[in-house]
Amino acid sequence: MGLDQTAYITNYDPESGEKEVIQEFSWRKHARLQQFMQETYLADHPESNWDDFNCEPLELTREHIVKLKKLVEQSRLPFCPGGFFWGHQFQEESQSEYEEQDLEFCETALQMLDKGHTVVYECWW
Repeated sequence: MGLDQTAYITNYDPESGEKEVIQEFSWRKHARLQQFMQETYLADHPESNWDDFNCEPLELTREHIVKLKKLVEQSRLPFCPGGFFWGHQFQEESQSEYEEQDLEFCETALQMLDKGHTVVYECWW
């Protein structure tokens, strides 16, 4: 058991509801990234609670990605206060180990948003 995280870049056809995944990024137990995404989800969905985010897609905007990128560059992703299965006990190591991938994700996401694609983050625990 644990935290699995995926972000994907997609073409979305609102008329048919079909999605074509163009590129995918995956993480495992990256607690600080999860904390950032949960805080983002709750800010965008104030009527929700922490548990509502499990398996719920979060569409990321340019503003979200720019904020994430700055935090990654500064090694300042938000501290995760709990979530045993999220790997919170190793969050310092995970933040360091995933830094290159996090930055690659941010750069790719910004480029693809400029081309009209959609960026989505999902997690499950």
